[in-house]
Amino acid sequence: MTAQSIVKSFLTLAASLAACVFAGYKFWYAALPGMPAWYENLIKPIFSAPSWVFSPVWMVSFVLMGLVLFFILQSGVSQRDVSFGLILFALQLVFTLVWAYAFFGVHAIFIAFLCIIALWATLISAIIQVFRFNVYGGMLLVPCFLWVCYLAYLNYGIMVLNNYVFVI
Repeated sequence: MTAQSIVKSFLTLAASLAACVFAGYKFWYAALPGMPAWYENLIKPIFSAPSWVFSPVWMVSFVLMGLVLFFILQSGVSQRDVSFGLILFALQLVFTLVWAYAFFGVHAIFIAFLCIIALWATLISAIIQVFRFNVYGGMLLVPCFLWVCYLAYLNYGIMVLNNYVFVI
């Protein structure tokens, strides 16, 4: 490995991490102002996390996504499998951000539930696709998938328990 390729890899890693963490921060920051008081006043299903849990778990999730993006970019985007993996990865990132904003930012619980269903489907597709060309990248998306499963449970429970069903 040459010094130039090491520098290129390091810059790709830094850019990947920065892009995902910055995107997460911007959307999370937009959702934060009314989040603690609003979330605490909801009727929540059993096994609900306290509001302080969300920030650190989201940060870890966005760092993992940054690492996955790095692995995707290192795998050669010109390859068809890799470019499709990148598209699925980008879609799951968009759905993640939209879900967080819909749920915590504007409290549109039903819209957030629709987003998390799309996120779940896109994320499982991204995991399968990324596994095809990079096992480490696919494995790093699994904790994100488990977190999304928990969030889907939480979103659905809050939607039903607080009569947010079909309220837009």
